Amino acid sequence: MFGIVATISINSQRWMVWKGDHYEEVEFDEEQLRIGALKVYKEERIERFKKLKNPDCTYDFFNEDGSVRVWYGKNNDGNLDCFTDIGLHPEIGKTLKPMTPYMIKKYMCR
Repeated sequence: MFGIVATISINSQRWMVWKGDHYEEVEFDEEQLRIGALKVYKEERIERFKKLKNPDCTYDFFNEDGSVRVWYGKNNDGNLDCFTDIGLHPEIGKTLKPMTPYMIKKYMCR
């Protein structure tokens, strides 16, 4: 009976995977789950969590009230990736850090 309950739970759950620069909703895939690519669906991740493509000095890294709009983390190649929301780096799983003026000057405004 436990196996039936687990199967029903998996089949009724919504799922998502990282697709280069955003999350997309997908059907359950056991292999994707096994390798850690399949994540439980979160609507706010689908809507708000995006990878920024080469932001430079002119990008608005902060909101008008001074709060952070961009979070960063290094990828497996050691390069800086920037994202539109707080969370884990979708490719390496490390916690993203809030952007700082120091990081902007060092990496974005060379």
